[in-house]
Order: sequence, then C-alpha cells, then structure tokens
Amino acid sequence: MKKVLVTGARGQLGNSVLNQLHEKFDILASDVPKHAPNLITPYTTLDVTKSDQIESFLTKFYPDVVINLAAYTDVDGCELNPEKAYQINTEAIKLLTKNFKGHFIQISTDYIFDGLNGPYTEDASPNPLSIYGKSKLAAEQYFMESVQNFCLLRTSVLYDYYADTQASFIKWVVDSLKSNKAINIVNDQWNNPTWTVNMAEVIELIVLKGVTGVFNYGGATYLNRFEFAEIIADVFNLNKDLISVISTARLNQVAPRPLKGGLRIEKIERDLNIKCANLTNCIKSIKARYNK
Repeated sequence: MKKVLVTGARGQLGNSVLNQLHEKFDILASDVPKHAPNLITPYTTLDVTKSDQIESFLTKFYPDVVINLAAYTDVDGCELNPEKAYQINTEAIKLLTKNFKGHFIQISTDYIFDGLNGPYTEDASPNPLSIYGKSKLAAEQYFMESVQNFCLLRTSVLYDYYADTQASFIKWVVDSLKSNKAINIVNDQWNNPTWTVNMAEVIELIVLKGVTGVFNYGGATYLNRFEFAEIIADVFNLNKDLISVISTARLNQVAPRPLKGGLRIEKIERDLNIKCANLTNCIKSIKARYNK
C-alpha cells in the first residue's frame, strides 16, 4: 500500500482528501481536521518552512507520494506579508522536493492569471496580479524547471461546508442568510467553483495512476460570485433578496483580484476520463449532508 504524506491537512480540501484517501493508502499528515481525528496513523507535526523538520520526517517515514496542501491562501494577507507568502508558497516547495524523489502533487490556482480573458487553458500565459498569485506561479516555475515526477493541479474557488470550517464562502452565505443578515456579493468576478470532495476524488485518481504534468481542474459551471450565492440561497431555501450586488472595486481590497478568471477543464476530463460536476448538484449534496 502506498504511503502518502498530506501536508496542511487542516482545512476544507485537507478534510476531503483525508476522507477520500484513508481507506486506500497509508496516510501521514502534518495537521488533522477536528472532525476527522481518527483517519490519520501516524499523526505528526511538520512545519514545511523548516528544512530540518522536513528532512527528519522524510527519513523517518519515507512516503511514496506527497500531496502538498500547505499554502498561505489569504490573498490580502499575502499582499501585506510578501515574505511569508513566498516562504510558504514557494520556498517550502524547494525544501519539500530537495530530498524527495517520489510522486509530488502540488495544488495551484487560477490566480496566476490576470483575469482579462478567462477561463484559461493549461498553456495560457500567466500574468498574476497579486503577491499570492506571484508566489504560486514561482512554485509552478520551480517544478517545471527542477522537479521530475510531479503533477501540478490548478483549481479555482474551492468550497465546502462543515460547522467548524473556516474561510468558507458557502458557510458565510448560509449562516448570514439564516440570521436574516443582508450581504453584498460581487458580480464581476467569474470562476468555476470547485467542490473539495470532487477535487479529492481527482487527487485520488492522480495518486492511483501516478499521473504527472500540468492540469486544470474545476467545476463545470462558470459563473460570477453573485450567481454562486444565489444558487446557494435557492438550494438551502433561504431568502436571496438579502443578497445585493457590489463591484470588486467598491470593496477596496488590499490585493487586486483577477475578474474573468476560472479554468478550462477539457484536458483533465479527456486525459483522466472524468466528467467535472455541475455546481447546483454539488450544493444539493452538501445540503443533504448538512441536514443529517
């Protein structure tokens, strides 16, 4: 059985990956979600910015596969703390791959593009607007220049909903509307949102088949954030009249956002023989789990 290290396992994607993979692989993890504490054997801590910790871990456990979910994804935080952004999103990659020759799966983002004419194919020219996007692009460039056995998996607007999920768009929309709280949502940022459960299924397939190369993966539905919020409200039977439109410019965010972003998914559908999921169906699945 393959031994798989999942870094940065606490979070929406980490939870889904652990749930998806734990029955088929020996899982090691550097962090564990609160609602999945029994999935990991053995459990360990691992700071991916510390070379001594990485070296000690790799020589102790010898994983066959690394799935790197450790990232600094706070876009405005990255803009305010560029050194931290590059340390976690770029330099940590170099430390993790330095003495590891197995299959390395790295998660990237559509924020490496400028959002002028998305959705983007795998071979579109990157032009990141933010420090977050630039730090993730720097990691991509390192892989392509210096790493052999890797799969670079770009995605767009990851989402899921658990009671203790942090930084969840769905949770924020649902909790706000259930509390009868009015919210403002931008209608000029376009993406194809990606359910973490579907993403975890694709990651499992990549591990099983030893897939390498660069792939885009996202949901089949391309829409703006306001439309995304309306679908959430409809599925959860909440009052969407509480949702108002606002432009990205009016938010005065620290970091610039790509507006017409998102990813073309034809390559991964063809090469891995999969069908990317419809957004409304995914939200319905989440609601069914939420109501249990």
